[in-house]
Amino acid sequence: MRRSTTASSLHDLLEKYRTNTCTRAEMEELFQTVRHQDKRELFRELRKQWEQAGEGTPSQDLDRRFRLLMDRLREPGSATGVQEVLPRWKRIRNRRRQQAAAVCLFLLLGGAAIILKRPTAKKPVEAAVKHNDVKPGGNKARLTLADGSSIILDSAGNGTLSQQGTSRVIKLTNGRLAYRLSRGGVDTAPVFNTISTPRGGQYELELPDGTKVWLDAGSSLRFPTAFPGNSRAVQLTGEAYFEVAPHPHQPFVISVFSRVPGQGDTLQNIKVLGTAFNVMAYADEPLLKTTLVDGAVRIDNHLLKPGEQAQWGHASGVQVVTDADVEAAVAWKNGYFNFNKADIQTVMRQLSRWYDVEVSFRGDAMSDKIFFGGIQRNLPLSSVFSILERSGVKFTIDGRKVVVDL
Repeated sequence: MRRSTTASSLHDLLEKYRTNTCTRAEMEELFQTVRHQDKRELFRELRKQWEQAGEGTPSQDLDRRFRLLMDRLREPGSATGVQEVLPRWKRIRNRRRQQAAAVCLFLLLGGAAIILKRPTAKKPVEAAVKHNDVKPGGNKARLTLADGSSIILDSAGNGTLSQQGTSRVIKLTNGRLAYRLSRGGVDTAPVFNTISTPRGGQYELELPDGTKVWLDAGSSLRFPTAFPGNSRAVQLTGEAYFEVAPHPHQPFVISVFSRVPGQGDTLQNIKVLGTAFNVMAYADEPLLKTTLVDGAVRIDNHLLKPGEQAQWGHASGVQVVTDADVEAAVAWKNGYFNFNKADIQTVMRQLSRWYDVEVSFRGDAMSDKIFFGGIQRNLPLSSVFSILERSGVKFTIDGRKVVVDL
């Protein structure tokens, strides 16, 4: 086993990984160790950890689950076995499936710890948390029409909601908002609508050109109700995932703003043809991130390829990450939080937006504790905290306020 002068034993590293208490240095050491570790010794140690995680689970069932995982790891391309135990994220790029089998077992073990480990009987504490629990966000949005009037979409009925210029505004039976051009009609002057999601909200929209947009919590998109010119231009704040309808002679352009679409300075212009990508541009995040899933996107002089991410900061400008974590970037659209070496501040910013809570910290706010793994977004907040508290962090819910004790 490879060791640095300050390395912990394999058992200690695995236990810290399982309980989500690895520091950044320990996480890197663990991954390096796995790549060079004798697999028989590694599997014996993982078996011990698996049994500890499954305390209270019938031994026969535990044995069956462990054998299933081991069988998957022995199969060619076994990295895909992660999807069968952990929440099924959409696998964006094939190269991420080529990870070493031992690393995959780490991920599976982490998922097993969440699935199998049941909270101990601390009834008074659990009852207090549940009494102050916060439900997850849902499909909520407000549509502001050209005349300034608005429609609350989550309470609106299905069918035609309004006529905007030459487009009918329709709420489909699946809840999606769609714009349908009337036959032969083309707007002579721009007519703009804005869809906005509150904190704790998300919504799906189909633009008049067929482009599909998913808005995350606390986001807004301003757009014309028809695209009669040589380009299709929209304005965004917050976060959105786009599947742009291909119209080669009519490029799609997104102007990103800090707080209100169309107001203040433009932070970035994103030019695309037909492609799928995610834009994360919250004002409280340190970087504006554009992650390309498919197709091509141009940002300034940078042409992104699938799997790449453009990161923009006021001081740094645009930097391109060539091997981006695409799954983490689009996890919210697929119903999960994906924490990939995220610090506690990053974690809590995501939770505060989705659960619409105010967060404060007590203790060392610069703690180097990191979080790794995925959690479903449809869980109540207390259930999310029950998982995160295995790292040693404590959470208190008081109405819409959360205190994090580090």
